[in-house]
Amino acid sequence: MEELTHDAKIAVLRILNDIINADNIVKDIEVENMNEIARSFELADNYMDEVNNLVTLQALSIVRALSIDLKEKIAQMMGKMIVIDEDINYNEVKLYNAVCESCNIERDFNVEDYPGLTFSGPFVNPEDLMNII
Repeated sequence: MEELTHDAKIAVLRILNDIINADNIVKDIEVENMNEIARSFELADNYMDEVNNLVTLQALSIVRALSIDLKEKIAQMMGKMIVIDEDINYNEVKLYNAVCESCNIERDFNVEDYPGLTFSGPFVNPEDLMNII
């Protein structure tokens, strides 16, 4: 498989950073995972400056131009970032699906693939709410 360019690595981290922040709760395990990915990319210690300076639309444009294999790997990284804190948040899933759609990655996040995790955000089924009442 081909390697990611420096710009593509920063774009991936921008998207992952957006997922981390989607629920407005940044957990240590998410930051550790992000740092681990950055280390695997062999980026300088100040990589977050570049990530924060890249607009999400630019990141999507960069990822859109990548090969199918690389996009699949990025989708796996996004999926791992969503579930690493053992909670599936609606906003994180929406971002995952929006990135996949925007970048022509033929995937949808399926919460049923992750039994035993908690769910947060406004996507609780109305039937679930009715059962509680």
